[in-house]
Amino acid sequence: MSLRVSLAAVRTYDALKRRPGARPRQSDARDTALIKDVERRITQFAHEYQINGQQAMGDSLYVFWSEVEREINAGRFDDLLDRL
Repeated sequence: MSLRVSLAAVRTYDALKRRPGARPRQSDARDTALIKDVERRITQFAHEYQINGQQAMGDSLYVFWSEVEREINAGRFDDLLDRL
């Protein structure tokens, strides 16, 4: 399933909150600055061809969730856990 990068960033944030070492949720609020950092990293992965990205009309970038999830499981976002 392909997702717009902004939605993939929110899903990544939620997935990171479930990883070992992340602080437990205090509320349903999300850190928007951290989500923007995650979005930039996903975009970078797509531009560096580490994950497949598809540019759509309106300059939106779409990525495959399975590939983003693979990067999460590989620990490519674990440096952000202390900011969660």
